[in-house]
Formats: sequence, structure tokens, C-alpha cells
Amino acid sequence: MSPKKYTVEEANALLPYLAPTLVELRDKLEAATKIRLNLVQAAASNGGSSERDRWARTLARVDELVERLQGWDIELRDASTGLVDFPAIMEGREAWLCWRLGEVEVAHWHFPEDGLAGRRPL
Repeated sequence: MSPKKYTVEEANALLPYLAPTLVELRDKLEAATKIRLNLVQAAASNGGSSERDRWARTLARVDELVERLQGWDIELRDASTGLVDFPAIMEGREAWLCWRLGEVEVAHWHFPEDGLAGRRPL
């Protein structure tokens, strides 16, 4: 777990930046999956593609977005649903503040050993 610990207020303050990052990352990851398949097919046919520059830019953007999340010291749990955890202290122990794209604010938390199934309201 990260040495950075978020308060609920700090986590909520990050949401206006986090939400668009997650939406873009989800879209780019879908494109990256297709790109990887195209690259495998191109390699198998020993051919090139005029799309390689665009593919490279998309893959580089995925890396940038992932680095942004890492810089915020949060854990991306599921890119398709935008589920993230913020390291926190709850009840005197290390825990995760839990948020998902579409939720208005951070309103749940769980201990590391409980996972998503152990989500509790704040």
C-alpha cells in the first residue's frame, strides 16, 4: 500500500481530474487491445501497416494515463468500470477508499483483505 493516505475530502477533490482520465483510459485500452491483435496479424503475415504511427500514439497515451494514476498513488482495480481505490486510514488501520465511475463522490471504503465485496458506506 502506498505511503500516501487520502482523506475523503482529498479523494473527492481528485474526482474532477480522475473521472476524465479513467474514461479516456478505458477507451484507449479498448483501442490498444485491437492494436495488439493487428500487430500480431501483421507480424504473422510479415507485413507492415500504414496505421503503425497512430497505433504507437495510442499505446503511448495509455502509458501516459497509467503513469498519471500511479502519480496520484491510487490503485486501478477495473478499467472497464472505472473502479479505483485510494489508500487511507480507517478505524486506525490501513484501508481503501473505494470509488467507481458514475458515483457522485467517494462514499465507500474497505479493508485490504475484504476487497470489493467488503465495501462499506462511509
